[in-house]
Amino acid sequence: MIDSFLFLAAVADTPVEPGLVGQFGIDLKLIAAQAVNFIVVAFLLWRFAFKPVMATLDERQDKIAAGLRFAEESKNRLEETEKRQAEVLREANRKAQEILHEAREKAQQFEDRVKSETNAQIERMRQQAEEANEREREKMLAEVRQEIARLVVLTSGKVLQRELSGEERTRLDRSAAEEIARLN
Repeated sequence: MIDSFLFLAAVADTPVEPGLVGQFGIDLKLIAAQAVNFIVVAFLLWRFAFKPVMATLDERQDKIAAGLRFAEESKNRLEETEKRQAEVLREANRKAQEILHEAREKAQQFEDRVKSETNAQIERMRQQAEEANEREREKMLAEVRQEIARLVVLTSGKVLQRELSGEERTRLDRSAAEEIARLN
């Protein structure tokens, strides 16, 4: 850099050339010195200012791009999670419906079984009651027959104590036999 200042000082002392360049006031040495200074300054700016700034900008762009990719991936994961959650909810709802249906079927089966058992028990009890009634009726008939037979014997004994003719005895025996046969 110091060299470029010395170069500019040397160029400033040089006389102006006649001609087209001189007519416009253009000093080629000064332009050349300024071009060299510009190139040096541009190189230094590029090397120490623009390059780090550009690296920082590139780094920031990469971070922004990474952030956008991360946001997009997060969005995709969120959508995927929401889809899975919806699927899990649908599956849970389907299973709940199955369990509810199964519970209703089991309840209906239980109710049908209890009804049939109750009906069977009622039928058994009715049959037992009928059998008990029949036994009681038979017992009562047997008791009535015994009582009638006892009464017939008692009556016959009283009648026989009186003296009856053979014809009256036969008639009474037949009448008692018919009465006993009718009761059986």
